[in-house]
Formats: sequence, structure tokens, C-alpha cells
Amino acid sequence: MWDENGYRPESYASLFAVEGKGIYALLWSFEEKPRCECTKRDEPVYTDSCLELFLMPVEGDSRYINFEVNRKGVYLSQIGESRADRRFIKELTSLEPEISPMKIEVEGKKAWGYEIFIPDSFISALYGVDYKTTERTIKGNFYKCGDSTDKPHYGAHFPVNVPSPDFHRPEFFGNIIIRKA
Repeated sequence: MWDENGYRPESYASLFAVEGKGIYALLWSFEEKPRCECTKRDEPVYTDSCLELFLMPVEGDSRYINFEVNRKGVYLSQIGESRADRRFIKELTSLEPEISPMKIEVEGKKAWGYEIFIPDSFISALYGVDYKTTERTIKGNFYKCGDSTDKPHYGAHFPVNVPSPDFHRPEFFGNIIIRKA
């Protein structure tokens, strides 16, 4: 999407759910020279090399949470219905997701990424409901970007069909089906 320079780092995401515990995701990218300038929570990490997870976990609630994370595990997290009405999550709860940066190597290729665990208690606090991870369908998307990198780039698991970069478009979120294994 929005491919202006031909740079498309190979990137992946996996999402798992642990019944009654929370949502776990793993995101990683084989990026040549990841930019990593942001060092404090809620700085604009999307200007760095960034992997993002946007989720709308509560049925009937159109607010979604976004986690935007750079190579060092520094993250920006917000909740709201659209780009215009976001609130920083730290303003609403002292609870946090568990985020662990990682490095991997596959067949001589190096990747960076992170693991994230979003506990049920965190979702409950944000949405004001008694949330329990169980079989269900939620909405969301996985993104790769780097607004201020040497080669700005944007990618999404579920396509975002708008003329210029904008990941805050929940109308393009896809179905993520949580099932028992």
C-alpha cells in the first residue's frame, strides 16, 4: 500500500488467545536498517521502524486499542473510535500490556520484533466490562510502517483502501477468529 519507493520489508504477525487469560501476539520484520529514535512511552514511534497491532476486542463497542512498537520495545498505546478521538491508555488505567522486544535470525536473515500479552484485566479496565478471552470473533489489523525511515514504507495484513497512509481506519479491520485448538 502507498508504495512510492519499492521498499517492502518482509513482515509477519501471529495472534494467539489463552482462554480466561488474554491475547498474545508476536510481530516481526526482516528490515535492513531499522530506525529507532524514540525512547519514551507514547512518543511517535510510527516515525521509527514500527510494527503495530490494532484490536477491537469487545463486541458492540466501536473503540479500538492500538499498540505501535519500535525495535527497542518503546510503544505508543491509545484507545478511541477513530484517529480524531484517541486517548492515551495511561490516562485511563495503570495496567499495561506486557511487551518484550526480540531479535531472531532465520536462514541468515535477521529480524526484529516483539511479543505482546494483553491480559483480560487490561481489556476489562479499558472497556469497563468483565472481559474474558474465549471463542469469539474480534476485529483488528496488523501493520508495518516507518514514516521517517530512509525508505518510508507502509503495509497491512488487511488492506486499507484509502489514497494516502492512514491505519486508523477501523472500517478496514478484518475478522480475527479466536477458536479452541
